[in-house]
Amino acid sequence: MNASSLPSASSAFSREFDFTERDFERIRNAIRHYAGISLNVSKKDMVYGRLVKRIRSLGLGGFAVYLDLLESPAGRSELELFVNALTTNLTYFFREEHHFPLLAEHLKARAAAGATELRIWCSAASTGEEPYSIAITALEAVSGMARAPRIEVVASDLDTQVLKTAAEGVYAADVLAKLPPGLSARYFDRLPDGRGKAKAALRERLRFCRINLIESPVSWGLKSGFDAIFCRNVMIYFDRATQLEVLNKFAPLLRPDGLLFVGHSENFHQANPRFRLRGKTVYSLEPAAGSAPR
Repeated sequence: MNASSLPSASSAFSREFDFTERDFERIRNAIRHYAGISLNVSKKDMVYGRLVKRIRSLGLGGFAVYLDLLESPAGRSELELFVNALTTNLTYFFREEHHFPLLAEHLKARAAAGATELRIWCSAASTGEEPYSIAITALEAVSGMARAPRIEVVASDLDTQVLKTAAEGVYAADVLAKLPPGLSARYFDRLPDGRGKAKAALRERLRFCRINLIESPVSWGLKSGFDAIFCRNVMIYFDRATQLEVLNKFAPLLRPDGLLFVGHSENFHQANPRFRLRGKTVYSLEPAAGSAPR
């Protein structure tokens, strides 16, 4: 889940509904409360364009009525669609490609040390390109091993609509054409309309679920022991306090020496003393004092 980074549209256009500063502040407070996103004041026009579609769909009279609905018990089901509307998902296969060789090296070392299972969490799965890239990297890393470990990639997102797309695993031909040579044919079946669908052997490695990073880890339903966590280009939309809270939630879920992959513009080397910079926007988790290796 990435909050929109689209530039604000011109405010000179004619609006169908009144959209006051108070309406905008209520929206900013709501998205911060439910998703942890600190929405920039420059995004007012973008917010109008996204939410006016929900107002029309519900047949409401304007933003104030819509926000009253959101804040009422009857609006609980709309909250999910509200969050979906205000988040966007820019992604593609092997984005920030420098991360994947380091992931492969890490997983190979774990497998060589006798690991029977390799587990990775992609915490902002979007439409699936990132978790499928992770799964492909893991499969390639253990390919040919006599006793290859079991691979599980947990793919979560806040946006339920993109998770549906990700679970389907179907992508346009021009999207798959950008994969490294040979990987498209190896991991995707060609459909009659020219698109490609992730093969069962790839899809079986992924488990999709909705997770809100600002909620309690108890609600996530994840067991600890991840070899790596990907949380890329997400926390730039959180304020510093929320970033630190999320990092503190990640630490107990990682194995000692597990890796945390973050986005190219994110820097957390002073945020948590247990995270040590390992490579470009990659951190390893140092074992807690007095703990035994797992």
